[in-house]
Amino acid sequence: MNGQSKRIGLLAGAGEVPVYFAGRAARSGINIVSVSFTDEIHATLEPLVEKAYSIGLGKTGKIFQTLRDENISDLVMLGKVDKKVIFKPSLFDLRTVKFLKNLVSQEDKTLLLGIIKEVEKEGFRVLDQKELLGEVFPGEGILTRREPSSEEMEDVQFGFPIAKKMADMEIGQTIVVKNKTVVAVEAIEGTDKALERGCELSRGKCVAIKVSRTDQDYRYDVPGIGPKTLEGLVDGGASVLVLEAGRVMVVDQPRVVEIADRANISIVCI
Repeated sequence: MNGQSKRIGLLAGAGEVPVYFAGRAARSGINIVSVSFTDEIHATLEPLVEKAYSIGLGKTGKIFQTLRDENISDLVMLGKVDKKVIFKPSLFDLRTVKFLKNLVSQEDKTLLLGIIKEVEKEGFRVLDQKELLGEVFPGEGILTRREPSSEEMEDVQFGFPIAKKMADMEIGQTIVVKNKTVVAVEAIEGTDKALERGCELSRGKCVAIKVSRTDQDYRYDVPGIGPKTLEGLVDGGASVLVLEAGRVMVVDQPRVVEIADRANISIVCI
């Protein structure tokens, strides 16, 4: 991250990534104006940013007007959005209702790319997350002390191409495998709940795999994990976490590795 752009708008969903970005921006001398989609993430970001607003995701007219009033031209979209919100039309303003009605479908890629186009139509530029946060995308290798066993690697090799297919089909970017059986596939519930379900069904000692779409657009819905993800895997008794090298974000990698090493979980980037 560099200081070329001194003021950036942050559209913030839930999770650790918006908070990490806001802290990095502050240390780099970049002022952030955040628009959080929940009061919880708003409260966390408020001490870290120049100005903070909490506006529901369905109030796009108000979001755009707030950013214009703040003279924002560059935006970054970070964090998890509860996609179940699309089934709650009472939360939408007329602008959002019209936008959703015009979509060909409401699958992830169509929905999120549609949001990008709508944002750009308003005159804002959506920034590439990989360019801003390149240091949090680890390359190939084993991040932890323990390497996977030969049996675990069989599950890795079995599951990785399936995970890629699921991501490319816009179903989800995470699966859980045990004994060459797919135990759980991420859908609308999100990564953490999919991992929790997979660990429960497999009774632990499973392999979790997180990948990106083949044609991943790094302006939105970038796959990522952080300490909370690892804590969930520890609670569920998982044994291996597989990440697609250079394409999945790892927030606070030292802490992630520390948690994994303590629980004897192997993290592999392939």
